[in-house]
Amino acid sequence: MKLFDVESPMMRFLGDAFDFFIIFLMTLILCIPIVTAGAALTAASYVSMKIMRKEAPAIFPSYFRAFKENFKQATFFWIGQAFAIFLAGSGWFTVFLYGFRGVALWYRIPLIIFSVLVLLVNLTLYAVIARFRMRNKDIFKTAVYLALKYSYLLLLVAALLAGTVFACFYFFRLLPLFFVVGFTAATALHGFILMKLCKPIEAKMTGDGSEGENKEDNNKELNKKI
Repeated sequence: MKLFDVESPMMRFLGDAFDFFIIFLMTLILCIPIVTAGAALTAASYVSMKIMRKEAPAIFPSYFRAFKENFKQATFFWIGQAFAIFLAGSGWFTVFLYGFRGVALWYRIPLIIFSVLVLLVNLTLYAVIARFRMRNKDIFKTAVYLALKYSYLLLLVAALLAGTVFACFYFFRLLPLFFVVGFTAATALHGFILMKLCKPIEAKMTGDGSEGENKEDNNKELNKKI
């Protein structure tokens, strides 16, 4: 039956869904040592965007190659990101300790803005590292720009992740189902959004948005990673 043919739309969909779940699992495992979290998130972004561009990468080789190649730069940013997360977490601990109404408004509003910004930048930063060769300051500027411009899309990913975590705890008997479906969908949606976010930058770099195969580019500061 064509429905179960390897090249049928349904089989390709199931194959991609399985790949995204594997990406999520590998990233979850490699985030456990904490220090490797930045490289793991970068590798996940790299392979997810490859799948969304229909480039059919070999998941494990592509993932670990991106993990290795970007480890130093991704870890540098992860240290700063971890510190920002710690600051936000400390602020929310104070809020929960004294109660939301027990904390002054001048403290709550900046904390909310800072926390949302940290979250959004976390969703774009490692994609920029994975996709482009840039100086560190340009990576950060690009990640912040994308986070602010496309915040409405990135918040969908955050909402899906939050909903999945909530469902896993609230509907504990169905935890395996929500775990697999929710996190797979979140990984796929994130990859799709990242691919769309990076296209304008790619177009600016190449002049026509083409997907060249050569890593070297005339622009020494903005060099695309393929």
